[in-house]
Amino acid sequence: MKNIFTLAACVLALQVSAQQVAHTPRTATSHEVEASRLLGLQEVSRAEASALRGGGSTVVFFEDFANGFAGNNGVGPITVEDTSPETTIWQYVQAEGDGIYQDGTASGVQPPAGEFSTNIGGLNSESAANGWMIFDCDYYNTPVASGVEDVGGFLNLPTLDLSGLESVVITWDQYFRYCCFSFMPLFVEVSVDGGENWTSFEAGGSFIPSANVASANPLITGLDISCIAAGESEVDIRFAYKQTGPNASNYTHYYWGIDDISITANPVANELELVQLTNGDVFLLFEYRVTPMAQAIPEADGGVLAGVLYRNSGFLNQENCLITVDVLDETGEVLSTTVTEPFTAPSFANNDNCPANPQDTLYIATGWEPEAEGLYTLRATMSSDSVADAGSLTMDMEYTECEFGHDNPAELDVELGPRFDDENDFFEPTGYGNRYTFHNEGTTVYGLAVAFGPSTSTGVDFEIRWMDQDPELSLADAPYEFAEFTSDANWAGTAANPVYYPLAFEDEIEVSVEGLASPGFYAGAVITEFDYEDLELTVLGNGNSDTDNSTIIYQQAGSGEFVWFTAQTATPAVRLITCPVVSVDVIGAYNGVHLQGNYPNPTAGETRFAFTSDWGGDFMIELRDLQGRLVDVLDLGSRPAGEHTVVYDASALSNGMYTYSLLTGDARVTKKMRVQH
Repeated sequence: MKNIFTLAACVLALQVSAQQVAHTPRTATSHEVEASRLLGLQEVSRAEASALRGGGSTVVFFEDFANGFAGNNGVGPITVEDTSPETTIWQYVQAEGDGIYQDGTASGVQPPAGEFSTNIGGLNSESAANGWMIFDCDYYNTPVASGVEDVGGFLNLPTLDLSGLESVVITWDQYFRYCCFSFMPLFVEVSVDGGENWTSFEAGGSFIPSANVASANPLITGLDISCIAAGESEVDIRFAYKQTGPNASNYTHYYWGIDDISITANPVANELELVQLTNGDVFLLFEYRVTPMAQAIPEADGGVLAGVLYRNSGFLNQENCLITVDVLDETGEVLSTTVTEPFTAPSFANNDNCPANPQDTLYIATGWEPEAEGLYTLRATMSSDSVADAGSLTMDMEYTECEFGHDNPAELDVELGPRFDDENDFFEPTGYGNRYTFHNEGTTVYGLAVAFGPSTSTGVDFEIRWMDQDPELSLADAPYEFAEFTSDANWAGTAANPVYYPLAFEDEIEVSVEGLASPGFYAGAVITEFDYEDLELTVLGNGNSDTDNSTIIYQQAGSGEFVWFTAQTATPAVRLITCPVVSVDVIGAYNGVHLQGNYPNPTAGETRFAFTSDWGGDFMIELRDLQGRLVDVLDLGSRPAGEHTVVYDASALSNGMYTYSLLTGDARVTKKMRVQH
C-alpha cells in the first residue's frame, strides 16, 4: 500500500460556481465494462426518440453522412473547420469504421482512436452503418507526451431556406465525452445574417454536465431553435466545439460523434409537460430527500419550497397556466394545497429570450411545515386553457430525528468506487460526499451515515470528513474535521437492501448560520487517500440525479494530484447524523478491541474510560496533548476478555484537548478528551 497524498492535494478544490480542476483523461479499462455501476446511464429508445424528431411532421432536411463530406441531404456539402493547421480533428467515419479527413486523405485509424479513447467503440446511431462524423480531439492530442492543445471546431450544414416554417426543431444522434471542466463545450449555433452573428444553444440534451463522464450511446437530442430560425430564408447551422466556462480553456481530450441530423417543423400546437419536481432551490442551494426535523423550514419562512420545472413543447403560447402543489402523508391524505396565480408559458418561437431555456421553473412556497417525523409526498400538477392535464410529478421526502441526506434509498442504482489503474495494477484513491446548507440555527453534526457498496473490502484505511466552506471561497480554503477508520466488508449493503452505517466524528460539530449574508456551504464525505492492489472502498448512489450540484468526488487532476470535484452526475448515499451516535471504533474493532468515549467529556476532574476486548492480555492507556507530547501513562496490567472501566483523575491537567490511546498487542485505539475546569 502506498500513500500518495499531499497536503496541497487535500486542500485543492473547486469554486462554488462549479469551476473544475483539470482532470487527467484516461484509457478505458476492463473495470469500465461495468459502466452502469459507475454512471447509471440509460439510452433513449427509438420509440421515445420519435417525439424528439418531431413526430409525424415533414422533414425539411436530413443528413445521415452516407456520402461523407459531399453530403446526402439534397441541398449541399458538409464543411468543417477546426483549430488544427490542416483541419485534422474532424473525421468522417466510413461504414468500415475508418477515418477520413475533409481533404479526402485517410487518417489511418478507426475513431475514436486517441490515447485515452482507444477501444471505446463507435457511435450507435440508427444509420451508423453508412457513416457518421466525429470531432476526435483525443486522437489529435495523441501522444500526450508530445504536448497537448486546447481544441475547437465547427461542422457546418449547407445554408437552408426555412421561410415556410413557423417552428424549427433540429434533432440528431450523438455521443461524447469531454475534458477538463464540467461546463459543456458542445453547442448548436444558428446565424440568419450570413455568419455575422451566431446564437448558441447548448447541445448536451439530457446529459447532466460533468467532465470525464461518457454520455449515453446514442444520446438522441432535440432542440427547438424557432426563436432565431423560424421563417428565415437563409439559415446557417453549425455544430460547435468551443472553449467555454470561466477559464475558456483546457478542453483538450475525448470525442464528439454526430449522425442522423434532421430538421422539422413542430407538428404540435398545444403541449405542456412537467419536467422535474424538486424539494428546494436547486439553482442557488440544494434539495434534500431526508431532512432532520430541526432543519425543516418553518411555516413563517415559507415552509417546504417546491421547484416545478415545466416545458411548453408546442408552437403556440399557453395561456392561463396553473400549477398545483400538494403535500400528502403516508396514507395519501392531502395535508396542504397551493395553487399559483395564472401565468403564460410562451412557446420557443415567442419567448423573449433566445436561446430560450429548454424549460422554465417556478419556485412555490407551500407554507407547509411537518408536525412530526415521517414520509411525505410532494405532488405537482399543471394545466392551461388549451391543455387540461399536463401530467403529474411526485417525489418522496422524509423527515427524521437526525439524518440529513440528498440520496433516495428507493433508487440506489449505482455503486461508486475507485478507478482501477490497469498500468500500475491498483485501485486509485477515491472519495464521495455531499454538500449542505442549514436554514435553522442550532444544529450539531455528530457523524456520517454511509451506505457502503457490495464491493467494499475489509482493510481499507479511510476517513470521514466535515468541511466548512464560505460561499465566496472554494473547498481549497475550507478547514475540515475528520475521523479515521478501517473498512469491514460486513458493512456492505446492496441497492435492494442498503445499510446506512453510522460513523462518528471524534468531536461534535456545531453548525452556525447566524450573521451570514447567505448560507455557508458544508460538506460531509468519505475518503481514502491510498491506492490498493486488491482492496476497494465503494458507496451506493443514485445515478443521473445530481441536478443541484451537491455532489463532491475525489479524483485525479491534470496535475497528477487527487482533488475534490463538484458537479457530478450521481448522488452518493452519504448522510449527516445530527444527534449523538454510537459508532464502532473500526480500527480497534478490526483488531478485536473497542474503546468508548470517556464520560463525562468535557471533564474537570474524574472521568471514566471504558473498553471491551475479544481476548485477554496486557493493557495500557497513554495520554498526550495535541502536540503529541506524552502527558500520562496508565498501566492497566493483565486483563481478561470482556468489558472494563478505568477511572482517571484529570484535575491536574490544564484546560484543553487531549488524546488517550488504549494499547494492547498490535491494537492501538485513540479517542479525544477535553479538560475544562
